[in-house]
Amino acid sequence: MTKQVKNETSKAELRNYKAVQFAASNLFDGDMAATHKWLNEPAYSLGDKAPVDMLNSETETQQVLDLIGRLEHGVFS
Repeated sequence: MTKQVKNETSKAELRNYKAVQFAASNLFDGDMAATHKWLNEPAYSLGDKAPVDMLNSETETQQVLDLIGRLEHGVFS
């Protein structure tokens, strides 16, 4: 049973990563080097956590996606 729960968690984290990577890639016009850098650097708007470290839960993943949306629209808070 524990292995199944861990497998489901891994699937959710992978799904979250793909969604965030896609959104960040769009933010950086497909520049994967810039995308990778941004995903792995702490962000003030995320409590000094790196976006890639916030993919364990749907709530934190949504915070990263919301930040990307704000950056796309020029809202820097």
